[in-house]
Amino acid sequence: MHSHLIFQLNKQFPNPVPTETLSQQFNCSAAEITEAVEELRALGLVIHSYNSGFQLASPLYSIPGIKTYLNTQTFGTQGLYLFETIDSTHTYVSNNLSTIDHGSVLLAYSQTAGRGRRGRKWSSPIGKSLSLSIVLKEFSAQMKPTLLTQLTAAALQQALSETGLPVAIKWPNDLLINRRKVAGVLTEAMFERQVLQAITIGIGINLNQSQTDFPTEIHTKATSLALETESPFFADKLIAQFLKIFEHFYQDYQQSLDPEPFLSICRQESAVIGESVTVVQGDKRRDVEVLGIEATGELLVRDLSSQEQMTLISSEVSLRNPDGSYI
Repeated sequence: MHSHLIFQLNKQFPNPVPTETLSQQFNCSAAEITEAVEELRALGLVIHSYNSGFQLASPLYSIPGIKTYLNTQTFGTQGLYLFETIDSTHTYVSNNLSTIDHGSVLLAYSQTAGRGRRGRKWSSPIGKSLSLSIVLKEFSAQMKPTLLTQLTAAALQQALSETGLPVAIKWPNDLLINRRKVAGVLTEAMFERQVLQAITIGIGINLNQSQTDFPTEIHTKATSLALETESPFFADKLIAQFLKIFEHFYQDYQQSLDPEPFLSICRQESAVIGESVTVVQGDKRRDVEVLGIEATGELLVRDLSSQEQMTLISSEVSLRNPDGSYI
């Protein structure tokens, strides 16, 4: 009942839905509706009681809501799972890989052990952010996981841009709005006896956080779609649109092995090309000018000290803001 209850509350947001109306829709008693709401509250979701009804504190995506807009052949149609809270969708996939189909999509309102690049914890307040994992089992040996990260970033940039916001890609896996992080991508390969079994692509998007929802140390570095649009953000359509664009890029790359359609977006919408940035490789830091993105997906840079040109495969790139902070 939980997902369908959220769907009904979401349809009427920001207005409350009378308990009697919900009882009729679900053919159950008012007590059962109240019990379901209390179960959701126990998970950490904020649901207000108002005039003998219930109201969401902020919009929430749901499977029925996503399916209203979903128009894909594979991704999300082979399996669409929603967890209210979970340690991490990646761990779930790893533990249940044999029963999860290619193209399955897993979502969670909250991850207690979500991770970003280099093992960093991904802050995921319940109900205010999107945690999504895509499972890939059908791929060519010539398809590079590093390029899949940029493929996903390009698809996400295209979907987010439909909000009208200026979304830029910070190579290779972050999405920025007005030089603040709004989303990130993490690609991980799963091996069994040294044989590649699957690739999971994890995505985190800040949806409805207020500024105070972010830890103090990232107040000036993070933003949400609600903050940028100045209104509560409904994510069902965004999720469906992202999956459609991702599917187009993925199937095209799978067949042609040509990354140019999505790399051209990574170049055009880059937050770092033409900028001076700090690159971290292990315990070494260097200041470089970013010249472009190669056909391999590598970042072409010039060392500002030695003037030497080089390419970077996987490095931490820090973009300096006018106030001196880095993102």
